Amino acid sequence: MAEIKTYKFRFSKPVFILACVAILLAVGAAVFAVYRISLYGFATVTLGIQHCLLLLFAALAFVVILSLLIRSVYKITDTHIVLWFGIIKSTYAIADIESVHLFTKTNKLVLYFKDGKYTVVVVKPEWYNEFVKEIIARNDKIRYDVSTSEKEDE
Repeated sequence: MAEIKTYKFRFSKPVFILACVAILLAVGAAVFAVYRISLYGFATVTLGIQHCLLLLFAALAFVVILSLLIRSVYKITDTHIVLWFGIIKSTYAIADIESVHLFTKTNKLVLYFKDGKYTVVVVKPEWYNEFVKEIIARNDKIRYDVSTSEKEDE
């Protein structure tokens, strides 16, 4: 049994900055809700529902976005590629992968499956070779292609 290899999901700088801003907004919303509770209390049912919903949505946004930043990884097991995107888990069977294609012009690594579907792998470009070697080591029938120009991509 081969060891499980892990590759961290790579977020672009704008997405990372937006996620950090969203976390700060969620914390700000929670602080604002607590401030409103201390100021007005639960004087009416409507006000109480507003406070509870604001706290709930702030906590939910905080947990989901923080989990995206902390636990977004690809794990390659003996039989599957598991993508953890925060709290969302996707599993791809290595046996179902038909080919792997590296588009050098756009610097994208794409997995093509037997059913015609595909997925783009979002890790550091420096890890592409190691990632492909790990997959092919588990299924030597996978074809690996590299496109170096626009004509080959078509």
